[in-house]
Amino acid sequence: MENGIKSRIVQSAAELFGTKGYRSVTLSELASRLGMSKKTLYLHFSGKEEIAEAVLERTMDAVAAAIADIRGREGEPLDMFADIVRGIKREIVKLSPLFIEDVQKYLPSLWERLETFRARQLAFMESLLRQAQERGLIRELDPKLTASIMLESVQHFVRPDFAAKHGHTMVEVVDTLFTLFIEGLRASDNK
Repeated sequence: MENGIKSRIVQSAAELFGTKGYRSVTLSELASRLGMSKKTLYLHFSGKEEIAEAVLERTMDAVAAAIADIRGREGEPLDMFADIVRGIKREIVKLSPLFIEDVQKYLPSLWERLETFRARQLAFMESLLRQAQERGLIRELDPKLTASIMLESVQHFVRPDFAAKHGHTMVEVVDTLFTLFIEGLRASDNK
């Protein structure tokens, strides 16, 4: 039962953080939304920061599981890279850029954990790009720089304000961005 309550708290917090950001959400508002008291929230979490940590942890766990699944497979490195990108896409569209921006501004230790996690995933993506390059599947580009540019582009462009400004959904933006990267990486004789 306790895991169910914690899960409900994290889900509701993720929704509130997604619409209002971390800073603007209060524990009173979260408790009210859940139909429980703040005291009940404190039985499960020490405060709003720990709840935000649980929201990010859920996303990082999902990304790590998708990558672990791909690591365990055999196959072409570029196909595996594309599968990782799709797995990351499934999870990142669940997090609001407003929430992520607030984490960066107001929760530096949590932001550092997120950056460390990202660096670990980046290292694996870089190794796949290096393997694809060795097999002649992709262009002669620096794998580390390529993976970094891709992840930074995702952070910059996969935002509700960017999508709305151009009349598209965030999923359309992500799909276009990933297609540009994957197809743009392929060596001309592998297209």
